[in-house]
Amino acid sequence: MKTKIVFLGGYLGAGKTTLAFHVARALHDQGKSVSVVLNDQGNVLVDTQFMKNAGVDVSEVIGACFCTKFDEFVKNARSLVAMGRPDVILAEPIGTSTSLMSSVIVPMKSLYGNEFHVCPLIVVVDGPKALIEMEQSDGLAFTTRKMIPAHQMNEAEVIVVSKTDLMSDDERRSIVKRLNAQLTDVKIIEFSSTDQRNISDILNIINSDQETAKLAPKVDQRIFSAEKSSMGWYSVSCKLSSGDGKVDVYAMLTNIMKGISTRFKTEDVAHVKVLFSSTAAGAKISLVEGSIQIDDLKGGRYFQGEGDFVLNSRVRSPPQPLQLAIEGIMETVFSNSGITVTEKKTACFIPKPDSPKHV
Repeated sequence: MKTKIVFLGGYLGAGKTTLAFHVARALHDQGKSVSVVLNDQGNVLVDTQFMKNAGVDVSEVIGACFCTKFDEFVKNARSLVAMGRPDVILAEPIGTSTSLMSSVIVPMKSLYGNEFHVCPLIVVVDGPKALIEMEQSDGLAFTTRKMIPAHQMNEAEVIVVSKTDLMSDDERRSIVKRLNAQLTDVKIIEFSSTDQRNISDILNIINSDQETAKLAPKVDQRIFSAEKSSMGWYSVSCKLSSGDGKVDVYAMLTNIMKGISTRFKTEDVAHVKVLFSSTAAGAKISLVEGSIQIDDLKGGRYFQGEGDFVLNSRVRSPPQPLQLAIEGIMETVFSNSGITVTEKKTACFIPKPDSPKHV
């Protein structure tokens, strides 16, 4: 029996990992085994630690996109099958991926169709943000700084409009109407992680016999190069110690996000994620442009002793100024909270251009 692979694409901060988590949990409740493969440029991922903390079977393809590391992705998928034979593998590519259909999904189906059942491509779209963009540009032809999410929507076979709990009924109807008017043969599903609305529709697609069938659009990938190269990536992981004092985890993480939001222009903050975990308390918080969102809270609000801290950021800034700015913000917040930092590891760079094996 073939293992199903579901690719969950979408732009930075759209809610891909949140959707993957809820889908994995819902499939598990149906008695199915699920593994998640995450993909990022960095080497310490907030989302991986979040999934592990939640008990989800998760692995990584890091350092480049699935398209560049296609063979590694296939090896990873085969390894998961060999070790546990999951019913479903959820694969979440990098948020700036622009060749997912042509360089990953089509070759996956054509070369390994005897091993894997490749489900229709699901692309997650941030509902409130997408509606604003579509109203301003009167369509999917977003500004030159935001061509990537528009392209991803054109690749989709299924679009999951996320964060619909933050939209009015009129706004939800408006975005669905606009998407239907401009995209052909695409199923649109409204979703909210808050109330799990329409998650059954997503599960029905995964549980059905539907396979990916869309032809990959022919696009000159060079048109996205400026947009990708404008974004610096900074990640840090470290251990924190509060000594004998108690620290408000929520206030600590929120103050870091507020500092980043104040330091950079709203439109330049593509996505910042921060995760803290300890035996007593844990939290995951995201910042997308100017919006701070609590993704997960566990245990109490305070911690005393030691804990693990991970931050991933994608901001339109040269790497070095980005690192200096965020580290300055963290140092201030940690100092004010009476926290000592140990075992710190950082990475700061602009990703190399994609070099897909299959085009």
